[in-house]
Amino acid sequence: MKPQFAPTLGLCMRAGKLVFGLDTVRAAAKEGKAALIVTAADLSEKSAKEAAFAAGKEGVPYRALPLTMEAFRQAIGKKTGVAAVTDEGFAAKLLALYEE
Repeated sequence: MKPQFAPTLGLCMRAGKLVFGLDTVRAAAKEGKAALIVTAADLSEKSAKEAAFAAGKEGVPYRALPLTMEAFRQAIGKKTGVAAVTDEGFAAKLLALYEE
């Protein structure tokens, strides 16, 4: 994962293209609004499984990040361990940064 990943996640938040919290992420996936679901490394195993299940059920790409919830907070300004990108362009950029 490239170092630009977290700042790009923050840019998504500032652009209003990021939702966070497990219930909100599940709803976005169900409504077809989520383009990418990501979770923090220190998210509870139960919550991570639920996020991965929601992603798989709705056909949304899912990535477990090596970032902690504190790193998420620093990147987006909110304490969370799960988020969904709601913009296809941002999702593609983040996936590319993750894979590099």
